[in-house]
Amino acid sequence: MTTAEALPSLVDLHGFQRDVLFAVCALERDGDPPRGLRVKQRLEATYYEEVHHGRLYQNLDTLADHGLVSKGEKNGRTNEYTTTDAARTVLDTHVRARAEQAGVELATSEPDAFDSDETGTPDSQTELGDTPPTEGEAW
Repeated sequence: MTTAEALPSLVDLHGFQRDVLFAVCALERDGDPPRGLRVKQRLEATYYEEVHHGRLYQNLDTLADHGLVSKGEKNGRTNEYTTTDAARTVLDTHVRARAEQAGVELATSEPDAFDSDETGTPDSQTELGDTPPTEGEAW
């Protein structure tokens, strides 16, 4: 897959499938092996309600069919899921487009992107790139 046209599209996924994909990605980032139960727990923490196993696993399989996650067997009864390079490209593009539409400046991953004071708190920007409100202002 070398062109943007060859990449799967998030437009073809419904909201729950996108949330599942983001949950798998977050678990990977946190170093927590993305197994079905961990994905389920992550989603339930986001939704504040139960996610049924059948719904979750059906949608994980759909993401695998779209080439956005790889499904591997951990042992005889546990599957692990990992995002593919295509998924990471699609998610990066999606997040950047949404941030631009919302007028939100994304933080850079460069180590010296923020000047920090003695407490380690950014002086000039918050994590999303917004200037913190002055005293008496609301976010």
